[in-house]
Amino acid sequence: MQNNLSLLNINSYPAKLVDDLKYQVKIHPNKYALETAKEVESIFIYMLLKSMRCSLSKENLLDNNQSRLYTEIYDEKISKELTKKGIGLTNIILNQIQQKKLYT
Repeated sequence: MQNNLSLLNINSYPAKLVDDLKYQVKIHPNKYALETAKEVESIFIYMLLKSMRCSLSKENLLDNNQSRLYTEIYDEKISKELTKKGIGLTNIILNQIQQKKLYT
């Protein structure tokens, strides 16, 4: 069976975070399913923001290591806030977790 989390190209997130999410859902699917779905949605939003920022022109005075660091932190916080309200991925991910639980 294909691993749904591996579909995300998670380069900037530590492998431990992804492993923890997989472990939580595998061991306690009812307890951590919602939390894991929200976290995956947050990762997706963060990656979306990051890729949109990469498409911007980098020829300005504020393009340096410090501004990039603050921008990444800001994008991470924005993704967490957007996940609180949700963009609809949480329910889709929850459905996938529940279907996987039925087939295993």
